[in-house]
Amino acid sequence: MSKFCANCGAELKDDAKFCNGCGAKIPEGGQPQQQQQPQQQFQQQPQQPNQNQAPPNQTQGFQQNTTNFLMNTNDETASIDPADIEKNKVMGGLAYFLFFLPLVACPESKYGRFHANQGLLLLIVGVGLGVANAILTAIILAITWRLWIITSLLSFVVGIGVTVIGVIGLINGFSGKAKELPIIGKFRIIK
Repeated sequence: MSKFCANCGAELKDDAKFCNGCGAKIPEGGQPQQQQQPQQQFQQQPQQPNQNQAPPNQTQGFQQNTTNFLMNTNDETASIDPADIEKNKVMGGLAYFLFFLPLVACPESKYGRFHANQGLLLLIVGVGLGVANAILTAIILAITWRLWIITSLLSFVVGIGVTVIGVIGLINGFSGKAKELPIIGKFRIIK
């Protein structure tokens, strides 16, 4: 049987005089609490964050929310035949370069049509955002040329956003997943 500290529940060595977990002195005459698994008798004190780091709940929460937003989209992989997925993985990935390629190369493939739809949505959004960005840039620069930095940053952000969504689609297509793209993937043009 293992020995555990009566104070914090940490496992003890047979010859221990102090607990490695909480530093409590082990009584010489008395035996420490013996049990199969330690029981938490006291709640652990919350750890104080390092002053050089942000509190973990803020940083980790933002990262977790961003990851959930980008990666937890509707997954239709289970509704598609595994043989169809395996046969048309390459076409699924290439649909993000030329959306119509799976429609020409494998017109009967449900997997190919799914990714052709996602590729078409990405193309429409990319062109639409590009046109909107060009119009907004023209308006801002017509006001004053000194705001060029704002238009440059706006163009950069739009480009990065479309690229990130496209890379997610590429990864899904080539890896055999029929997951919708973030934000835009729920719409169906090609059925």
